[in-house]
Amino acid sequence: MLAQTMCYNRPDAMPETLADEIAACRSLGAFHDLLIARGIHRPGPRFVHLELDITNRCNLRCVMCYHSFESVRRARTVHMTPEEFDAVAARVLPHAYKLTLSLGNEPLMSPHFMPILRAAAVYRVPEVNFFTNGLLLMDDSIDAIVESGVTQVCVSIDGATAATYNAIRRNGDFDLLVRNLERLVARRDAAGSAAPALRFHFVMMQRNIHEIVDFVRLAARLGVTELNFSHLAAWEGLGMEGESLVHTKALSNYWLEKALTAAAALGVAVPFHPQPFALDAATVPSAPAPAAERPFLPTPYCAYPFFHVSVGPGGHLLACPFSHGEPPYGQLGADGPFEAIWLGPRFTTLRQRILTNDPPDMCRRCTYLSNHYPDTGSLFATRSQAERT
Repeated sequence: MLAQTMCYNRPDAMPETLADEIAACRSLGAFHDLLIARGIHRPGPRFVHLELDITNRCNLRCVMCYHSFESVRRARTVHMTPEEFDAVAARVLPHAYKLTLSLGNEPLMSPHFMPILRAAAVYRVPEVNFFTNGLLLMDDSIDAIVESGVTQVCVSIDGATAATYNAIRRNGDFDLLVRNLERLVARRDAAGSAAPALRFHFVMMQRNIHEIVDFVRLAARLGVTELNFSHLAAWEGLGMEGESLVHTKALSNYWLEKALTAAAALGVAVPFHPQPFALDAATVPSAPAPAAERPFLPTPYCAYPFFHVSVGPGGHLLACPFSHGEPPYGQLGADGPFEAIWLGPRFTTLRQRILTNDPPDMCRRCTYLSNHYPDTGSLFATRSQAERT
């Protein structure tokens, strides 16, 4: 995903100088031109991935998810209106190569899902997708998905059998999900379209890792073209720390290898998956390592704050799509227009720290980086409910 817009490890990037130049940018155009010239962005008019939640609700209470907290269930419902979507879209989508209509919640719970889909189609963003549990797919929403140019539907499924899936995805119905996806594929095929493609996501944990190969086979049977695997992110208070595969590294490596082999044999791509654990490595302490030993790529070690715009349903901007649990970096309207926040001091400081290999605490417990550096214990740290936004 990052390779579409980002280049890495350019020796001429001069991180300290580049950080100062980024801090002087006052428009998306200037920001883009600078990063093209310095080897961070590739040329092209579209360089932004906008990912935004259009609601803060979910119909499930998955055992590993913050939606299992009563405080989250009782929170005031917020739905992004079509007018609020238009205010963000007008500023960002002309620069976007990708739009994702979800950021941790269930977009099909929004009463505005279909109007927002149709509003987004006006901008002709090359890639449009959303993450869903798929249980609320109805005939009218399926028609809107096919007709509005959605290119990919990303479905979170953490089991290959009804027993495992229903136990993890509480309030879920495995058989209903399979029927919904079969209807979506049938409607797409009847329209003579290749879009939307299907992508499945599987959170690897102790209770489901033995089904990962059968999960690959299920995906192939349903016509899925891509799979993503990721490690569990544990939230404090849900009692899921023991489910992490960091405790059974050999088991994790064994099943992951078998799943990747099965996917290759069945012609299903797996663009994102964890790196294997180093089985002979000493246990890595949870405390941050000295700066010279931090296992992050240089210049930059993470590309997300340079091209990815993450917006919550109330118009708050997050540091990145993996920063759930961190305070927002600004509120659209209250803190000014989009550019004033995304090119403002908080994002500038974050980008400077990334460019100078000085990761903040947020990065040291990042679930995205944990899949790249599975032998760094701090990246698997339990997330605090008190910090969740």
